[in-house]
Amino acid sequence: MLKFIIRRLIYMIITLWTITTATFFLMKNLPGDPFGEAKQKLTKAQLQILYEQYGLDKPLWQQYLKFMGDALKGDFGVSFQFPTHKVTEKIAQAFPASLELGLWALIIAVVVGIVLGTVAALNHNKGLDYSAMFTAIVGVSVPSMVLGPLLSYYVGVKLGWLPPLLWDTPKHRILPAITLSFGTIAILARLMRASMLDILNQDFIKTAKAKGLSRFVTVFRHAVRNAILPVITALGPIAVNLVTGTLIVENVFSVPGLGKHFVQSIYSNDYTMIVGLTIFYSSILIFVLFLTDILYGIIDPRIRLAKGRK
Repeated sequence: MLKFIIRRLIYMIITLWTITTATFFLMKNLPGDPFGEAKQKLTKAQLQILYEQYGLDKPLWQQYLKFMGDALKGDFGVSFQFPTHKVTEKIAQAFPASLELGLWALIIAVVVGIVLGTVAALNHNKGLDYSAMFTAIVGVSVPSMVLGPLLSYYVGVKLGWLPPLLWDTPKHRILPAITLSFGTIAILARLMRASMLDILNQDFIKTAKAKGLSRFVTVFRHAVRNAILPVITALGPIAVNLVTGTLIVENVFSVPGLGKHFVQSIYSNDYTMIVGLTIFYSSILIFVLFLTDILYGIIDPRIRLAKGRK
């Protein structure tokens, strides 16, 4: 087991280093300049001072080595957009809103997805099954960049049921959370439906029915309890995707999260902010996948043995 964990740690470090290196050099090759229009208002001497201050006057390989050395200490440098703030400070300020939105979306997705999948399986090839799967198909097909403005306009502006923008009260959380969770609801509903259909055909379910157990006990104590295991297995990566995939939704609903900083940093060529956010998001995803691999190995030792032979 120790060798399995060490191997996964090495893979995790190599993956994170690759992502960081690729992002750093790609950002440096973008057209434009992080100082933008300010270059026209500054003298050559002032620009030289700025380049020296941010280390842009050095060769690219020296910039890379310095950045990697600072990144290992948890320092991603100073943002070009916010010269008085470090990237880590902006992440610490904005990430709680992104995290809260992702958690709300996860709760909605898990509850609705499991219910839809269960109802669809219990009514296989009937109207409720077709309706649930149609909802799932729509959820997968309609991106958040389309669903968000539609919900904001019709539910928020036209009908006035919920606030269309901002992040003040619990009511302001509902529309962005629904928008973010819609695609995940579809994935979990289809996964739960397939798992339930498989479980309902197992011998132990037939035995439970033959013993005279009620439909409620048979379904919820035996079928759902076993069918939900694949859903739980998939929740790790899904949770990370919801927390880190809020970029578009945050901009549509004016949520003060990391999405705003990410989009603005791309427009302004804010190298340090782009690379810092990429490392932050990648670290979360890689760490969760690392934990998932370890849990797989603990739950089923055959997984780590099989991978070890490879």
